[in-house]
Amino acid sequence: NKNIPGYLPENKIKEASPVCQRCFKIKNYGAYVPVSLTDADYKKEVTTILKNMDIVIVVVDVIDFEGSFDAELISLIKKKKVILAVNKIDLVPGRKHPAEITNWLNGRLFLAGITPADIVIMSTKTKYGVNGVIRKLRYFLPKGGNVAVIGATNVGKSSLINGLFGKNTVTVSKYPGTTLKTVKFQLPKTQTFIHDTPGIIPKGRISDMVCESCNLKIVPSTEISRKTFKLPYDRVFMFGGLVWMRILTDYETAPIFTAYAAKEVQFHETNVDKVEALLKEKTGNFLTPPCDDYFSREWKVETYEIEEHEEMVFKGLGWITVKRGPLKVEVHLPKDAEIIIRDAFVEPKRVSMEQDYD
Repeated sequence: NKNIPGYLPENKIKEASPVCQRCFKIKNYGAYVPVSLTDADYKKEVTTILKNMDIVIVVVDVIDFEGSFDAELISLIKKKKVILAVNKIDLVPGRKHPAEITNWLNGRLFLAGITPADIVIMSTKTKYGVNGVIRKLRYFLPKGGNVAVIGATNVGKSSLINGLFGKNTVTVSKYPGTTLKTVKFQLPKTQTFIHDTPGIIPKGRISDMVCESCNLKIVPSTEISRKTFKLPYDRVFMFGGLVWMRILTDYETAPIFTAYAAKEVQFHETNVDKVEALLKEKTGNFLTPPCDDYFSREWKVETYEIEEHEEMVFKGLGWITVKRGPLKVEVHLPKDAEIIIRDAFVEPKRVSMEQDYD
């Protein structure tokens, strides 16, 4: 049936490794083929599969940890034996040692009430750490068993599975929702079966509130960009046209913070009276992303105060690290977008009172 996702032309059925028409277009032409499945459909599929699993590999994005390891995902893995596979270490700024990342993660996991059986720091892009996942599976399942690979969209689940098998076993793309149903594979020379599940779409991610083209710009594929700002009272900082915040800190010494996001997200500072004109006239060219339809959403305004060595995280977008604070801001963002305040992932270097920044 051509109208159902997964359609395979009849003349392709007898091929050694048949690929459905949708995946063929994604793999060979980079085409985005939307589907009608909902977030509830994905969760129902994953929940059903997890009932019979011996181990659950939870893949998370270290660059967007809060956007890929949220409360809904946590609720699915309670009381499960979990290997946390932390992907995209190659994109981390500052060349943090894996041990530093693990220590930081343990603190976040403790707050979430999760104690994983093990943590693997990896990069599916460079293959770093992928063999570590295989070793963990051999250790925990010496006689074989069933393993589910779960996670949010765009975290690298399918790339990990291809790394485990050493070949392109499943379709990989940056588009959310590429995997629609659970697919089962057997690891060679073992009785271990890997179940690739659909990606869960967490709530509150800005990357899920834009068109497919803008989504590709927001989700980083290379080392993320960073820039440090020292902004006085009433100055405005903008993550492209996606989020903007007005500085409310009214001290003689202005707060200093560093912003982190994908390279395609334009950082910009301006006066508060120019924001409306910028969003109206420059969105889509100078101020990118997003496209125009992003602004049809309902927006909200929230006030936060972030202390030194804390970070404000915009799920599915990026974060700011406060180097000299406190930083009090009035944040303008879509109503459904979520903000998290956390201990610094990228620990800021000590800043003297005389030090200045562009």
